[in-house]
Amino acid sequence: MSNALSLLLEQIVATCTDKAIWVAYSGGVDSHVLLHLLATSVQIPKARIRAIHIDHGLHAESAEWASHCAYVAKALGVKFHNRAVTVSNIDEKGLEAAARHARYQAIAAHLSSDDIVLTAQHRDDQAESLLLQLLRGAGPKGLSAMARVSRLGQAQLMRPFLSISQSDIKAYATRHQLQWLDDPSNEDQQFNRNYLRHKVWPFITARWPSAGATLSRSAQHCAEAESLLSELAELDLATMTIDKEASCLPVAGLLKLSRARCRNVLRYFIAQLHFALPSTVILQRIIDDVCLAAVDSAPVVCWTEAEVRRYQGQLYFLPPLSEHDATRSVLCYGPDEVVLSEHCRLGWLSVAEQGINQALFDGGLRMGFRQGGEKIQLHGQAHHKSLKQLYQAWAIPPWERDRIPLLFSGNELVAVVGYGLSDRCSLAPGEQGYLPVIKRR
Repeated sequence: MSNALSLLLEQIVATCTDKAIWVAYSGGVDSHVLLHLLATSVQIPKARIRAIHIDHGLHAESAEWASHCAYVAKALGVKFHNRAVTVSNIDEKGLEAAARHARYQAIAAHLSSDDIVLTAQHRDDQAESLLLQLLRGAGPKGLSAMARVSRLGQAQLMRPFLSISQSDIKAYATRHQLQWLDDPSNEDQQFNRNYLRHKVWPFITARWPSAGATLSRSAQHCAEAESLLSELAELDLATMTIDKEASCLPVAGLLKLSRARCRNVLRYFIAQLHFALPSTVILQRIIDDVCLAAVDSAPVVCWTEAEVRRYQGQLYFLPPLSEHDATRSVLCYGPDEVVLSEHCRLGWLSVAEQGINQALFDGGLRMGFRQGGEKIQLHGQAHHKSLKQLYQAWAIPPWERDRIPLLFSGNELVAVVGYGLSDRCSLAPGEQGYLPVIKRR
């Protein structure tokens, strides 16, 4: 074993103490070497090592690859897990990104907070990632390429080979007579990474033999710069009043910053919410078209699986609004859940004093949505008020108002779910009632 791999094994052992170790095992040479290195070490009990293979179903021989991986894991005495996935959103994300998303999502589903997953990307992969990000015009975050340590779901993700060249990895594989798989898609030069690897990288290394090491070092410098930018963003955010539960930023606070610091805060905040980072053009549109829009306008800027809206001086960062049928109507004869959307349901909590009683259910309680002109006399108030007045008083953003479930007894509005009930919902002493609530997941 080379000194570099020996030192690397010691670092893995020190980091993974008492943790279950999952190796993302594709069957290729890199992940095979990683699995073999761990499984043959006397420092790590085999009972703690698991190999997980993701079958993307994108190649006719993928089932045979899974069988090969199972055979290797068994020969090494390592527990093996195979998971078939469906790769979706290929047109939107591209095949590589869509497959990567499906792969990591499937691996994360197997992990707990006491687990650690190791992947086998190496120093040359890191250099390629930096060059690809550079060609995309990425900033320090993108140019940081792949982090050595990050999070994957509840677990920790490590890339221990980032300081190791692939030539060292292949030398180990040859020395130990390992048999690995070669995915033919790795030769397809329609993919940018493969084109860079097979057409461009040989010319770079012929001229600059240490390019892999130096570019990897540049990625580390960018990662350090990105860490400093994150600290600056946290300092700037500390000067603002932030509603973290509502995922909002105050427009006034943002506009007090310089343009560069404003963009930095936006990038940092969006990343913290786990949305895809917008392009520089989209980021500038958030400032120009949303922050600086007229007070009475309803601006919105959208990008991949995210959008920004403004209301009462706040920027709201949201997933795209789902389709909604405001004409939908459902009769409720008991406290049964009603599906509102893929991630939202109308549910019921048992309560006393004020709630929906069985008499209201027996009369045919109707769930619907605002059509315009609805009024309600809330419990304890002397007069009816329009929903428009109430929604403004409750500071409900306009895009949410038509999606709030309403409950009607006949033509009378008796409940605005999540916000208020009418006097019709008063309960007699000892009477069981149900409070309508929105359940999200």
